Amino acid sequence: MNDHQHLISDIDVPIVIPKRIMVFAGHPDDEIISCGGTLLKYQELGSKIIVVVSTSGLGGYAKESQKSEIMKQRHEELIQVKKALKCEIIELNFENMEITRQKISTLTNLIRDHQPQVILIPHFSDFHRVHRNLSLITREAIYHCSSGKAYGGHEKKWMPFGVYYYESPSCKFQYVDGSVFIIVNIENYWDRKKTIFNEVYASQKEVLGRILDWAKDTAILRGNEINSSFGEAYIPETTYTPLKLLLV
Repeated sequence: MNDHQHLISDIDVPIVIPKRIMVFAGHPDDEIISCGGTLLKYQELGSKIIVVVSTSGLGGYAKESQKSEIMKQRHEELIQVKKALKCEIIELNFENMEITRQKISTLTNLIRDHQPQVILIPHFSDFHRVHRNLSLITREAIYHCSSGKAYGGHEKKWMPFGVYYYESPSCKFQYVDGSVFIIVNIENYWDRKKTIFNEVYASQKEVLGRILDWAKDTAILRGNEINSSFGEAYIPETTYTPLKLLLV
């Protein structure tokens, strides 16, 4: 690919818009809670959004009697998310997030097949085991995509332009040692993010009632750091994927 050079002005900084953004969610709702504003913003700018949901999120109930209905409800919620975000949803339906070669192979080839320029994943120090293991599995998958041919990678090498860890209620960036993060301005997208969460994820309101409060408080904090009303923070991962595309 040829490099294209552009001089920026003293006032305006151009936005590089990726064709495809892939976000890995441990449970249905992670994509909205942590990345919703960013996904709405870039979808409107022209990016194709691909949400990969690893588990069905059957733990999202407060009463045992609710468990039998939760899977059907979660699937219906993802259909609504697909419409709201105008995105592609890929459900992996892993029964657990134990780290296995099969899961690494599945995610490696998923990335190779879709070739996202930007990948969003949970942080590997996340307190939640599902998020943490998903991060480790995806990190290894990205490594194989970028630097090797394992798991059937002949003539399928793909290196994303940007890999980012997203913030979550179980991984607050102020507690990540040595964290350096960027902030996406979601000032124009916070209300839509909140509306989608409240309208779509009705099955979890009892369990996740405080999550939206965290998301709002955190978005205000991140927004203040860039002189905006709301923001979402990300830590770049550059070990095997040099950062070539900055989210703004």
